[in-house]
This record gives sequence, C-alpha cells and structure tokens, in this order.
Amino acid sequence: MNAKIALLEPEAEAGPCAQELARINDSLQARERLLTASARASRLLLEAADVRAAIPDVLGLLGEAARVDRVNLMLTRTGPNGERLLAVVSEWTAEPDTVSPAEAAPRTCDEARYASVFAELRAGRTVCLSKGESSGGSVSAIEGVGTQTKAIVPIFVGGEFIGVAGFDNTRVQRAIDAAELAALETAAGVIGAALHRERLVDDVRREREHMAEERVVELAKANAVIRGNLERLAGETDLHSFMGHMLLEATRQFDAASGAVVVLKDSLQEWRIVAHVTDGQLGPPPYTNSVPVAGSAFTAQYADLREPRYVDVDSETIEYWPGGLAHRRRLGVVSTVLYPLVFGARSVGFLLLSFRRDARDVHRSELLVALAQQATLAVQLTRLAYSAKEAAVLMERTRIGQEIHDGLAQAFTGILLQLGAVEEFPSCRKRGSELAVTLSRIRDLARDGLAEARRSVMALRLDQTRRAGLELALRQLAERSTVRGGVTCTFEGGGVATGLKPEHEHELLRIAQEALSNAVRHARPHLVRITMTEESAHWVLAVADDGVGMEQGPEHSARQGFGLVSMRQRASAIGGEWQIESEPGHGTRVSVRLLKRAA
Repeated sequence: MNAKIALLEPEAEAGPCAQELARINDSLQARERLLTASARASRLLLEAADVRAAIPDVLGLLGEAARVDRVNLMLTRTGPNGERLLAVVSEWTAEPDTVSPAEAAPRTCDEARYASVFAELRAGRTVCLSKGESSGGSVSAIEGVGTQTKAIVPIFVGGEFIGVAGFDNTRVQRAIDAAELAALETAAGVIGAALHRERLVDDVRREREHMAEERVVELAKANAVIRGNLERLAGETDLHSFMGHMLLEATRQFDAASGAVVVLKDSLQEWRIVAHVTDGQLGPPPYTNSVPVAGSAFTAQYADLREPRYVDVDSETIEYWPGGLAHRRRLGVVSTVLYPLVFGARSVGFLLLSFRRDARDVHRSELLVALAQQATLAVQLTRLAYSAKEAAVLMERTRIGQEIHDGLAQAFTGILLQLGAVEEFPSCRKRGSELAVTLSRIRDLARDGLAEARRSVMALRLDQTRRAGLELALRQLAERSTVRGGVTCTFEGGGVATGLKPEHEHELLRIAQEALSNAVRHARPHLVRITMTEESAHWVLAVADDGVGMEQGPEHSARQGFGLVSMRQRASAIGGEWQIESEPGHGTRVSVRLLKRAA
C-alpha cells in the first residue's frame, strides 16, 4: 500500500505544475508582444510629423498586441463651467462595424460623476473593470458599449494627469495579469511621452513666432538632445550607460558644475547614484554612492517630493547625503535643482544639477522636464527587463523540476515497487539472510534517492512564498525533507508574518533549501532545525544541524563550495547579513539576518 501511494503522489503534482507553467508562458508572450508593439509605437510617434494623426495607428498596434477588441484615448478637458471632463479623441476597434455611431457611448464624461474611479487614476493606479463587478450606469460612459472587461491606464506628462488609455474586451471576459498591466502602463507612457513631445514642438512654434532667432536655435538644439536621447534609449541596454550620456547632455545644456542621477534600488532598499558628472567629466562620485531607504535623512527630506525643488546651498545646514554638501561647496556651487523621477504616484529616483550661479531659470525648464521623463522611462524599462529575466529563469527552473519529477522520482518509485514485489518471494523473507539484508539496504538507498529528488523538485518549483507565505513554505520544506529512520527536519517560528517583500521572502526560502540540502548530503545529521526569529529591528532565519561539522573551517568551505557562495550572494542581494558557524563533531549553523521592512 505504501508503494502505491509513493507512485501516485508525484503524478498528482504534475497537472497543476504544467498548468502554472503554461499560464506563465502565455503571460510572458503577451508582455513580449506589448513591449515590442510599444517600441514600434514609440518609433512611429517619433518619426510622425503630426503626432495626433499617428495616434490611431498606434492604438491599432497596441490593440492587436494586447488582443483586445477596442482601444481608445481620452484626454482631459475643461467644461464651460470649469468642470473637469474627459473626452475621447481617438478610438480603434478590431471590427470597425461592431458599434454603430448611434449606439456609441458619450464622447465626454464628467470626472465628478465617477469620483472613485478618477481618484485611483489621478493617483497613478490602473483601474480594471468587469461587467459583473461594475456599478451599473454609474460608469457606463467610460466602460464603453458592450464591454465585458476593461483596463483603464492613466497617462501623465511632467507629473500632470492628462488622460487615459482604455483597453476593452467586448466578446469575452478576460482577466489581465500584473505582467500585462505593467506592459500596458509602459505603452501608455509611450503615448504620454509623444504628447509631451508634441507640446514641446508647439512651444517651439510659439517661441519662433514671438522670440528672436537665437531663442529658436536654442530650442531646436534642445529638441535635438531629446531626440538623440530617445534614440539612445531605444538601443541602449545598460541603465548606467544611458543615464551617464543623459546626465552629460543635461550638464552641458544648462552649464551645470556637477550632476547626479539617484535611483531607488528596491531589492537592496537603498538610494544609489547610478551616474555622476563633475565639470563635464563622467565618473564615480567622490563621496558615498548609496544611502539606505530606512532611517536616512535623504528619505525623510525627499522621498515624498513630487515637484522640482530649488535649493540655495548656503542655506543648507543638514547633510542629507553623506559627503554631498561638502563636495558641492568645494566646487563653489551656490544652488542645486532637484527633480524627482516619478512613475505613476511613486518616486523611483532623482535628477540633481548643481550650479555656480543662481539657477532659478532651470527650475521649470521644459528641457529638464523632458530629460527627467526620459530618465524615468529608462528606469521603468530596466525594471521590466529584469522582471522578464526573472520570469524566464523561473520557467527554466520549473522545466528542470518537471523533468526530475517525471524522470528521476518516478524511477526511484519504480525501484521501490519492484523491491516490494521481490521481497514477497519466499527466499527473501528469511530474517537475517544476506539477500534480505541487501534488499533492505537497496530499499533505504532508493528511499533516500526519492527524498532527495523530491527536495530538488521543491527547490526548483515556482515561488511558494507568493502563494502560501514564508512560514508555510518553510514548514513544508521541513516535512518533505524528513526521512523516516534517517533525518528528522523541524521548523520553529509559528505565526511568522515578516511584512517583507515577496522577492525577499523568496530568497530566504531558497537559502533555507540550499542550507538544508547541504546538511543532509554532507553532514550526516540526525536532526536539522529551521528557525525564524524576530529581533527588535531584524528577522533571523537559521538552519542548524547536529552533523559532523566542517574540518577545514566555515570560511574555507564557503570559498570552495558553489552552494555556500550562492547563499552568500542571495543574502547580499536583499541586504541581508549571511553567516556560517561550524565545529568538527558539533554540527553547522547557517543564518541570515535581514533588516525589517520600513513601514
């Protein structure tokens, strides 16, 4: 009976894993289509003489890539009585005759009537509507005729809400996952950048009509800088390289003494300088290049900043960035302009320019706005590319886990079944016979091999922490690693609610899996304890065994083994402190100490 259970258990896990893999694959393909369409749309808008005339073709590109039935662009307007309105300016449908003009939804809607929806949009958050979840007639004007499901993505220019892009499904209800929504938001950002470029072009025309030729030449030069940066953004793969070129252009155009681009590194929970220029030379900053998000003076002063700020250096009395103020004073800087890089309603970084003169004229420069938007778009594209890479890695891990599950684990299960059959022969049922002893050893080896195969599948599976939480994932790891009559694995840390990011919990789980696997394979332990404890400002994950310990010392082993190096790197990537302690004959303890997430 036990042999039959061992055979059925792996098969029961195969279906959901394959379905999850197929869903992730579909999501990756949808995002890839949208990102490709966004790049084509960006090029089309960049080369178009009339941006408004090119928008219908852009909506068609995005609609076909998103596989929706209707895409429309709605922009803000002011009504006759000062009310805020949203008006449809362009629309694409997969089947042009699907909706007749007589049936078309109202072409404008009053924001006051849909206050809850527009509160979300103006806060930079995408709104998803469904026929079964909508509030009847209260949102019909923005839902559209026959809409089953709809994603409404806000569009911002220079931190100002200017409209939305709507993506409708009219034939079937289809949920849009987070990966597709992120790609749709990038596509909406492309449209917003084009509309901002159009605004800049209109400004150039007005300047040409009302100002001297010298001013016109200056603006044309600025437009060339913007165009050059857009082309570089389309082809540049490295964020640091692009930011360096953009910052050099900015300091030259505004005659700045120095400049820096600061980016928020979520995985490390720190602000980091990714580009720095001093007197026209690109290089590393001559002071600290990063500060933590939690508890730093820079976060307290600027994290919530959404508008450009002009700072008089002589009036600064607090060192918000260690070494930064002293560096500016050595250069003779008298003023600094700090421009936040805002995506939606969240700051992802800052552009800083420092001057040896009063630079209030730079504070509201359209060129500075355009450069900051390009930097923001570069940060977001880099994050999307990193997310796509992580998803591809997870897919490959899942594929390998599936191969182990269907191949190696099934082979060990088959061996156990055959052993069960052989042991029924009369010659094998004599206690103490050499054949019975040998078969018992083979059975133990096969059980150990099956347990190791299951541990490998567990380690390679998709992130369990996203579905069930870190506590349950660690508890399941301990249960599945226990081998009856061999190794007992336990978990201690009931009621764990770390509040950490899912990505950080995922890395902690992987470290625990690697440490447990090392202990079982190398230390010959009887007991392995996994613990998760809370300190005043930290979480501590530890895996301790009562095995043979390390003969050559932990640090020497950490330099030699790939698994130990991998654990150290994972801990460092999330800002944790990794440590290994071991003595010959007294077991080994691996721990990670991680700062609690700021509220």
